[in-house]
Parts: sequence; structure tokens; C-alpha cells
Amino acid sequence: MIERIIITLNKVVFYLNAHFIGFIKIISFKQKNIIEIKLKKPSVGEIDNDSNEIYSRLFNFYKKLKENEPNSPEIVKPSSLWQNHVSKDYKFLVGSYEKNNLKNFSYFLNNFGNWNNYLGIEHNNLLQRYSKNSLLRSFLKNEIFLKYFKIWKDFGYSKDDLNKIATPEYGNQLGAYLDGNFVTIGSFFNQIISNILYQHIKDIERPIICDLGGGYGKLGYFLTKNLKNSCFIDFDIPEVLVLAAYYLIKTYPQKKCLLFGEKEFQKSDLENFDLIFMPPIEIEKLEENSVDLFVNKNSLGEMKSETAKFYIEKINFCSKIFFHMNHNRIRNNFENNQKSLVSSEYPINTKKFDLIFNYPDLAHFIYTGRYDSNNDIFMNLFKMKTKID
Repeated sequence: MIERIIITLNKVVFYLNAHFIGFIKIISFKQKNIIEIKLKKPSVGEIDNDSNEIYSRLFNFYKKLKENEPNSPEIVKPSSLWQNHVSKDYKFLVGSYEKNNLKNFSYFLNNFGNWNNYLGIEHNNLLQRYSKNSLLRSFLKNEIFLKYFKIWKDFGYSKDDLNKIATPEYGNQLGAYLDGNFVTIGSFFNQIISNILYQHIKDIERPIICDLGGGYGKLGYFLTKNLKNSCFIDFDIPEVLVLAAYYLIKTYPQKKCLLFGEKEFQKSDLENFDLIFMPPIEIEKLEENSVDLFVNKNSLGEMKSETAKFYIEKINFCSKIFFHMNHNRIRNNFENNQKSLVSSEYPINTKKFDLIFNYPDLAHFIYTGRYDSNNDIFMNLFKMKTKID
């Protein structure tokens, strides 16, 4: 109870502080003319009738995922944290399946980036709250987007490179236009991370990239953006996986896509398809060292400990490079006194992999415009040894 009160008080203080900082930025001229920042106004997006074929295909995909869900082994079932999250915040989407309502399903896909509930995949609620008045909008522009832009420039970029972080708006994403280029809060560091990882796979003719719990496909978008020929495979729970499929199919209509239920997932699909979307248990079908880069952002720390260990063992087996971002010391608590693992407890095969780097993810430490040590997400890159012990 005391912990909840402290968290609530911190949120109130921060909210009031945002008004004050926003006011100071309005009357200050120091930040003028660095870059034009226009916030996107939250609004409802209408269903795109030109995408009816995509909606129908994805609805069949979602129904197949939901029908298969009860048959999934207990080891890959989501923690109580995500089960409760889906029941509450994805209720509209789940209801579209239960009522076989394609229209509601399509509406959700078209607006998940501006949904009233926090979906755990983007900062939609933060942007909604801080778009309510001129003071908060000033805070968003100067303490969030401008600050991120400046940090992004420190990585060697300039205004001329803004096209590199320009992000598709499919799903009615919230964000800002920087000199006309749309970005979300997550665009800056997802582009930075993707460029770091690109350096390790750029010489591979057709890299196979897997993402476990890839959200709505934002990092997947940046990872595949500069690759002429690649295969991107996303493993996730139904509610999130269908969003990633929608986002990436709309972004890359020329890429050949395989959805669960359309055919049996097998080895040859890695060569025949560019985008593949599968439930997590399908990870068992990946062969030894068949994946050039395996990625996980944040979700291992949201899983039951035995589930995280299961996935790490599979990743040890199938991947040549493993990149993950998860908590170093803060655990998630689940029902029945279960707790998540922290990074140091992941059973990484050190006989196979060398640790290339372990650094704090700056985006998580400062995503509200100030340093917050409770967002202790660290980036880890493991690469297969030239000679395995």
C-alpha cells in the first residue's frame, strides 16, 4: 500500500513539474529554430477500405492463433502480468474474435497506436495525457522530442539524416513531425539499436532475423529497412503478433509474408518468405545456428522464470548472435509468489557465445525527460565464438 502511494505521489509531482517546465520553455527562446517540431494531435482513424483484404487475412490469422492458444504448452503461456494485461487492455480486440466482428477488429488495428488503454508496446497514454494543454505540449516538444533529437544527433547524425528515423504511422501512431518526418518516442533509439546490429549482419547475403516478443514491429521495421534481402520472424502472443503483422505488411507490401495457419511452418520458409509471424512454441522448429540474429526487447523480464529459461535455451541452440534488453536488478512479481529473472540469471551458453557489450539503454533511463534509475534496462550483445570451446 505504501509503495503504491509513493508511486502515485511521484506521478503527481512529475505531472505538475511538467506544467512548470513547459511554461519555462514557452517563455524561453533558447530552443527556437533548432528544428521544427509539430506534435501529432490524437484523433480517431477511420477504417481504410482499401485494406479490406489485409483486414480479412489478418482476422483469419488472429482466429487461428486464438483457436490454437489453449493447445499451447504451459511453458510458453504468458505470465499473469500479461494475461491480466490482455484481459483488461486488449478487451476490445479479444471481443472482436469472440463476436466474430471483422469491423471491430479492423477498427482496433487502425487505431492501436492511439488506444485509450496502455497496450504495453508504445507510449500512447503518455502522449495522450501530455497533449491536453499548451504547457504539457511544450514539455513534450522540448523535454521529450527535442531532447531525444539532440541525443540522437550525438550518435553522429544530423537534420539531413531524419529520413533514417522517419517512422510509418500505420495503426494511428502518436508522435511528432520533425521537419516533416514523423517519429514516435521510440523511433530514435530503435534506429540507433538497429544500426548497431546492422553492422554485425550487413555482410550476410540474406540474414535471418528473429524477434521474441517484438511488440508491433517497430524494431523489426528498422532492422529490415536497410536490408535488400532478409527474413524477419516474429514470435509473440496473438494480441500483439497481429498488430506487428498489420504494421509490417502495410509498411512492406512488396515483401512475401507467411502467417500462422496458412501453412505448416518449416525450414524452407526461411528462404521463401520475407516476413513470418508465428506463436512462440514454433521456435522449436528452428534448426541449430539457423538464425543470424535473435532479438528480445524487454519481454524476457515479463515472463515466468521457467518460460524465460525455456526461450533462452532455444535461442542458445538456433542463433549465431543474440541481442537482448532487459532489467539488470528489478524483477516483475507475478501471482503465486512467482518472480521474473534478471539478466544475470539468463542461462546464456558462454561456451558458445562471447559477450560483446553490456551497456545501459539510455532511452529507458530518460524516456520521461529525466533520469529514472527504476528503468534499469541494459543492452547485451552475445556473438558466437569463432571457435567453440
